[in-house]
Amino acid sequence: MKDNSFMKTRRHFIKDLSSATILGAAGITFPCVAASKSDLKTYSVSLLGDTHFDSTDPRFYHKDYTHTTSPSRFRAHCAEHARNAEMWTKRMPSLIRASAACRRPDTAFVMQAGDFIQGDCGKADMHRRMLDDAFKVIKEAYGGTLPVVPAVGNHDIRGSQHGDGALETVQSWYPQRMSKELGISVKDTTFSFRQGPDVYIVVDFNSPNPNFELLKRLIEESGDARYVFLLTHGPFIPSGPTRWLLYGSRKDNKKRKELTALLARRNAIVIAGHTHRMEYHDCVFPQGRITQLVINSVWTKPELAVPEILYSGVSEYGKLAEIVSNKKSKNARANLVEYVDEFRPYVKDFLFANAAGHYLMEVSDKSVNVAFYGGDSTQITRKFTLR
Repeated sequence: MKDNSFMKTRRHFIKDLSSATILGAAGITFPCVAASKSDLKTYSVSLLGDTHFDSTDPRFYHKDYTHTTSPSRFRAHCAEHARNAEMWTKRMPSLIRASAACRRPDTAFVMQAGDFIQGDCGKADMHRRMLDDAFKVIKEAYGGTLPVVPAVGNHDIRGSQHGDGALETVQSWYPQRMSKELGISVKDTTFSFRQGPDVYIVVDFNSPNPNFELLKRLIEESGDARYVFLLTHGPFIPSGPTRWLLYGSRKDNKKRKELTALLARRNAIVIAGHTHRMEYHDCVFPQGRITQLVINSVWTKPELAVPEILYSGVSEYGKLAEIVSNKKSKNARANLVEYVDEFRPYVKDFLFANAAGHYLMEVSDKSVNVAFYGGDSTQITRKFTLR
């Protein structure tokens, strides 16, 4: 007889996490409120960093995964599957519940910084199922009414090297889902939408995306906005290593510098993920200001609920790059130092910490503030003023 135990575990997991009964049993309750009107000038946004959604049984989504770039890399990916299974069994459900509990009547939507799912499915139909399951879990946790808007991360398109359709699945699934969530026509994995007087630009940072001309146009069209937010999985302003950044290579130097000027003229606020760290960069350029907050919800260890600050202040910006560069080849080291040095003169504040949790952003005429809640706490751990 076929063993369906892990399939049952998955079904129960999804049902339990999104069930109002389970939320109540966990001691977390929240009002069932409808999504805020799109014309509100004062509102809040629930923020999640990387979530790496996965099953509590690592066999389910990954049973057909055959990525074999190298034996060591395949083993590393399998270790990630085990990590995610442990996280989604012990900690991630309570983190998501706590985020939902901290939403307010004026919370307009949920924004997630990419790597929504782990990927590594091996087949297109399973990849789509993983996306659908992740959306069901996250959306129902917030009561089923709030739009959920994730950026596309590298894991969201990651699959076997044998052409399993992961990329194509996301490129078709994502615009359809975002059109439904936001009630607008979304035709690309890079797009923009308005919330009251503000513009949110969501960027697919994966090569060969984003289309630079499209991104430029979206920024230029935001000229009448009160605030311009850029949501990208790969950060724009570096702390150290240059891999997986938005236009973070030498071949992109011209585009990156042009994008810096465009964002600075709009005094843009960047929300990013990927690094599995909490980072804050406040930069003032000749053209204007860019503030970046890198957020993380990958709660791999209980102690990450309490931030461990590794670098803080302008004088410590670039120290991580110097440490990492000593372990790189000569060319990689030069690229890393050049990239960090490009931003160093404009950094006015900086923070780099080991931390995981959820966030709530408050937006008004007076300010933009983000509250960080460590782990599954419903008490504010730290606040950031972005404007």
